[in-house]
Amino acid sequence: MPHTPFRFRPEDAISLCLLDLANALSHQSEVVLAEAGLTAPQWTVLMNVAGDINFQDGRAVGDGVFSSEIATARGLSRPHISATVTELIRKGLISQQDDPQDRRRKLLRVTAAGLEILYRLQPRRQSINDRMMRDLNGEQRQRLLDLLLAVRRRVRESTCDAEGEGLRIAG
Repeated sequence: MPHTPFRFRPEDAISLCLLDLANALSHQSEVVLAEAGLTAPQWTVLMNVAGDINFQDGRAVGDGVFSSEIATARGLSRPHISATVTELIRKGLISQQDDPQDRRRKLLRVTAAGLEILYRLQPRRQSINDRMMRDLNGEQRQRLLDLLLAVRRRVRESTCDAEGEGLRIAG
């Protein structure tokens, strides 16, 4: 048997499995999003601006959101979010107004056209998720969610400790 520096570790297998799942979901979602004229980053920002509770990380859903809040919550760079926001504004899916407390900051809100796209995509999005989770019962799904949220929280905490800012994901 050849000598190899690699050995099985559940942690590594979990990470690889999560990457495989992310790639598969991304591929399936791209088809649905392309039909609506959106990219995955645009869809993510649009969902955040619309106040989807799944994107709020336990924060209260208010009337609008700042792009810096989306960048922090999603672990994306501010320039990346800025370019995505600009494109969503150009498409008429979100609007931007001056923050009453600080006119340099822009409050983002979803438009009627943006909501229409989200409502149209919702059944297909749920179908993809339902197919993926078909073999898990409700209790298992909740347990998986709890575990993934705990891991995500730990990653964000350790990244903040190491870098002084939120998790950064290339994109």
